Amino acid sequence: MAKAPEIPRTATRVRTPQELGALVRAIRTEAGLDQATAAGLAGVGTRFLGDIERGKPTVRLGLVLQVLERLGLELSVGRRGGEGP
Repeated sequence: MAKAPEIPRTATRVRTPQELGALVRAIRTEAGLDQATAAGLAGVGTRFLGDIERGKPTVRLGLVLQVLERLGLELSVGRRGGEGP
């Protein structure tokens, strides 16, 4: 069984839907929430939250952002390596 990811206290790089899903799951479980409760708080269905946590690559971005916000997370975008074009 895979080890749960470390829950970041600062920004962390996410490269795949699976990495994002693992972080969302870790935050949810750290908060002591089951999927149904977290989905209700985030305003989405349990199936959708499960899709995020499993790293499904075709979930709706707007709803993903809503889930992140309601779980107290934020998404930041920056240039790789902090360099310009």
